[in-house]
Amino acid sequence: MGGDDEAQQVINVTKDFGDHYAEISAFRVPTSDRYPEGIKYSMQYGNAAGETIIRYDNFPDHPDAAHHHKHRADGSVEDVDFDGLQALFQRFKSEVIEHGHDW
Repeated sequence: MGGDDEAQQVINVTKDFGDHYAEISAFRVPTSDRYPEGIKYSMQYGNAAGETIIRYDNFPDHPDAAHHHKHRADGSVEDVDFDGLQALFQRFKSEVIEHGHDW
């Protein structure tokens, strides 16, 4: 069986800000239609109540969104450009900092 069985974690970061948190995970996976870049990732920033404030991911579960997308607190989903995992990680960290949490 292929797919996620062959995943290798490349980022695993959790930040506890008290009333907020950030969780970032990324895996190298075999290239496929689901993950054409060979990367599967989720970058979640939320509050202690479990509510999402920001989440970037490339899970193909939103047929009306681009492969790479951002979830917002209001439930909307926005397409994002993917210029590599490191660039997206930096963008995510900048947005967390804009919300008042030092990285």
